[in-house]
Parts: sequence; C-alpha cells; structure tokens
Amino acid sequence: MPSAGPPPEFERESMIEQQGLVVAVSGDIASVRLGGRPACAACEAGKGCGAGIFGRLLRRKPVALELQNEPGARVGESVMVGLSEAHFLQMVFVFYLFPLLAGLAGAAIGHYVSVMFQVSSVAADGLVLIAAVLAAALALRWNLGGPGKTLGEFPQKITVHLLRIVEQDRAAQCDTDKPANRTG
Repeated sequence: MPSAGPPPEFERESMIEQQGLVVAVSGDIASVRLGGRPACAACEAGKGCGAGIFGRLLRRKPVALELQNEPGARVGESVMVGLSEAHFLQMVFVFYLFPLLAGLAGAAIGHYVSVMFQVSSVAADGLVLIAAVLAAALALRWNLGGPGKTLGEFPQKITVHLLRIVEQDRAAQCDTDKPANRTG
C-alpha cells in the first residue's frame, strides 16, 4: 500500500529524488539499493527514449543505503529517496568547485614563481601544472579528511531520506519520464 507522500517536514524543502528498491528491513531501518538497474524494456530494445543506451555507457555499481523506514516499506517495494538540494549544492561546492578554485590559485602561484625566477617556458609549464595539481589535491584532501574527520567522511551530517513508497504500475515505467526534482 503506497504512502500518502513524504513526511510533512520534507514538504518545505526542494529535494533531489531517486527511485530505489528495498532489499532488507530490520526494525525501523530499511536497506535501499540505488542504481545498477537496467532501463525499461522499450529503452533496452532501442525503441524508447534512449535512456538504455546511456545506461549501458554509464553503468555504475548499485549503492545500498540504510535509511529510517518512516513510510513502512517492505522488502521488494520500490521507494523514492531524497536528498535536500541545499545539501547537494554544498557537496558540489566542497568536492568540485573548491578544489577547482584551489587548482586555479595554485596555477597562478606557480606562474608567479616561474616569472619571478625567470625559468624556461617548459619548466614554467611544469611548475604551473605541478602547483595546480598539488593545490587541488590538498584542497580535496582537506575536504575529505581534515582535522577530526575520517577519510571520506563529509564534514556535516548529510541525510538521505526515505520519502515514500512508489506504486507498482508507476515503478514499472521508464525512469526518464519521472521529474528529476520536486520543488516544495
């Protein structure tokens, strides 16, 4: 039986949603598998929207998440999970934009040092490249494993929510006809 929708506290947030499958339930915790699914039959046959082609090119391993089972989903049911867009944008900044900006700053510093010491153009290029890569790597390393953090741990608690159970006839449809975002 599908739930009425996401819990009221998530209605105010804009969420990025993805459909998953409940693979285990233990008490009030559901293990939900995301990704790694084939496209719908029409797309797999090359007669649909084309998601099957991209799905084969970008195949990724499924991820299992342990989530609070607020909607009461059972094993085998399709569910919708969501991540706040604000948290998503924060992760994009931390893992992509900040290292990119650090790499550009490192390249500028490398260029300044090469001009200051009047090195050859080949050496200057190498210095700029090394400085850029080193600065980006240091920024990423600082983001992933700074003081008091385990490598790979995000600095704040980022929560993925189990939003609702998806109706079976809707779950069988092609994923690409579903909106990627829900605005609240």
